[in-house]
Amino acid sequence: MNTFLRYAFLLIAAQLLIAGTAGAEDIIVPESWAGIWETTTIEIDCETLEAQPATVSLDTLCAGDIMNPEDPEGMFVCSGTITDETVHMECSGTVEVIPGCSLTISFVSDGTRNGDNGSGVTINRFTYTGAACFFEDTCTRNETTSVRIADDSSCATPVAAASWGSLKSVYR
Repeated sequence: MNTFLRYAFLLIAAQLLIAGTAGAEDIIVPESWAGIWETTTIEIDCETLEAQPATVSLDTLCAGDIMNPEDPEGMFVCSGTITDETVHMECSGTVEVIPGCSLTISFVSDGTRNGDNGSGVTINRFTYTGAACFFEDTCTRNETTSVRIADDSSCATPVAAASWGSLKSVYR
């Protein structure tokens, strides 16, 4: 698949998953997860096991925030739980990317927190169906480690405009 197109579709997916929106099955961030987290992520291709260079990002989690993906079109169906020590989330949804070609995006994420340390694994699948599709299906495994570097006193001012989405994606 053309690298540009692959990343264009990944950006579309990321935009759909950036921020929380209240819904019937809200997954609410507990106080124990609140704070500024520094997260290292390694993305690995599920088939080739090729790893991309690690990325490091900062994110702010605030008690009471909603973890559900933003989904104004109602594309995603999500379920999950979060406790003081664990998070589990599953989401999937389908969108037509070009006439006659649909993209199904799904992810399963599991993470743990022990004090100021966290780790997680997320499996992301992009599956194309339809006669007009010429894109290859993709699967990535994101492995993350996180360290809380500050308490939640900064919840009024996130580290970055899309910060909640970046750590949320780490633990999907």
